Amino acid sequence: MAFRMASLIPARKVWASGLAGVVAPTAGAALRQYAGVDIPGDVLAYGVTAVSSATAYIVPLAARDIILHADQAAREIGGGA
Repeated sequence: MAFRMASLIPARKVWASGLAGVVAPTAGAALRQYAGVDIPGDVLAYGVTAVSSATAYIVPLAARDIILHADQAAREIGGGA
């Protein structure tokens, strides 16, 4: 069963992983600029992927998302629209 978002506002997990995807390269650039740590681009890309994926995994669903998912499941079981 595919989960479809009921609105255009992303779930909390999506917001958190997107924000982590912005913060991670910014932190890498700051380390390179101010601390003199030379981080290769591919290592930085792996780090951004790992940080944003781990954040999406760790952040729990918001109560609104759980309710929407339960409502959709109940409609499918009941055969309603």
